[in-house]
Amino acid sequence: MPSDIPLTNPPVTIGDAEILAETLRNGGISGSQRRRDLEHAIALSTCRQHAVAIASVESALPRLLHALGIGPERHIIVPALGDASCLRAARQLCAVPRFADCDPGTLVPTNQTIESIIDANTGAVLAFHGDGWGTGVPGIVAACARQEVPFIELVGNKLGSRFAASPAGATGRAAVIDFSHRGIISGGEGAVIVTDDARLADACRSSDFMTSTEAHRTDPMSELAAALATTQLNRLEDIVQVCTTLAEHYTVCLSNTRELLLPASTPEAIPSWSRYLVRLDETFSKDDRDEIVRGMQRHDIQVHAGLACLPELWDDSTANNCPVASSTATRTIALPIHTGLTQRDVDLICQTLQLMIQRAVFRRS
Repeated sequence: MPSDIPLTNPPVTIGDAEILAETLRNGGISGSQRRRDLEHAIALSTCRQHAVAIASVESALPRLLHALGIGPERHIIVPALGDASCLRAARQLCAVPRFADCDPGTLVPTNQTIESIIDANTGAVLAFHGDGWGTGVPGIVAACARQEVPFIELVGNKLGSRFAASPAGATGRAAVIDFSHRGIISGGEGAVIVTDDARLADACRSSDFMTSTEAHRTDPMSELAAALATTQLNRLEDIVQVCTTLAEHYTVCLSNTRELLLPASTPEAIPSWSRYLVRLDETFSKDDRDEIVRGMQRHDIQVHAGLACLPELWDDSTANNCPVASSTATRTIALPIHTGLTQRDVDLICQTLQLMIQRAVFRRS
């Protein structure tokens, strides 16, 4: 077992290295064939008509939102609990995020919460899928259809998941898939926008766009990143199966830890398990959680806080409107899942986590 257990570790095989070498031999620095291959494969995988491979997820989301007509003072509805990339996109476009609090069961906003804050100035609704906690996305899609507002599915690093019998990336006006190092498969960097709208896809392929304050450049994904992502995508089913087995082992090991709430897949939501997200119960504070995370890291197990309360990152005054997200964000912990882990590693992670929880309880008492 390695001395350090990373949070993520996308698999790179000898075959992957050979593909990269072949790409370089064939002029891969300046070509576009590998990128076109990845776009075709991702479109098939997500049941979409079009795919656009972008250099980074940080540039893909603002590129997509701008193509949808989102600009200064337009509202975009985002989950109150999640990843801060949508806030950075809003700042880049001078748009205004409006936050939808999450359901305590799925950790995703409900369609009722979304509909209650849609107004005439709303340009799009964005939503993540819960990390193994179910999904509210089908209801959100229906709400957006009723209100005639575009829905953007933020797949993130959950490629390979299935929700309501559809693959992740198949719902809404468009979806954004993260191919950075954080996922179970990776090109090392980059993202892919998928959509059934040909005009939207063409607009996303444009390399430059203007906001009210400056010009922005959106570069295509590099050939090397596309080559690596494509060869890993071909193994996605096997990788998901390995990660699912590890998630099931986590559940068995932690099921008797009464201080934890554990995720669980359902027939309606089958995650690909890029991480195992647990929640401490409501008796734990943010300081307790942070000390548990530091304790795990001192034992060379790389975990992190999991989810952020986005209203607090944007403007503290809006956090009071999202009490579930505000409370939950202080108690989540993301545990490692990747093909480099063994069940023995999971045993060690669980034993260490239980020890850190016991210490936190002892300090509190």
